[in-house]
Amino acid sequence: MKYLYCSRCKDLRVKSWYAISNRCPICLNNATPIAIPRTWLTYVLYASYVLSPASIVVYLLNHDRAFLYTALVLVFIMMAISWIEIGRGRDFARTKVKLTVGNVANFRKKGWS
Repeated sequence: MKYLYCSRCKDLRVKSWYAISNRCPICLNNATPIAIPRTWLTYVLYASYVLSPASIVVYLLNHDRAFLYTALVLVFIMMAISWIEIGRGRDFARTKVKLTVGNVANFRKKGWS
């Protein structure tokens, strides 16, 4: 996962997976990419992306509801882990942004400490 920090907008945004260039989606100015290190939760999320559709396919072949319930549980796990990872990434990216005297007021308006 990567975040983009735009020095013109003074905003930090998640970089879309399909975005090729490091440009701010609002002002189209060059933005600074901030790479977020992966944790074990990231790999659990990747495994859930594979196991959830696989369990649905097995359910369709065998008509065993246990696989359907497994897929539903995995979807909820994916949502929870995604929420945790985005929050962790946002906090990590905020520590990497260099604050200048002119930026402090704008950051405090947005709830940054």
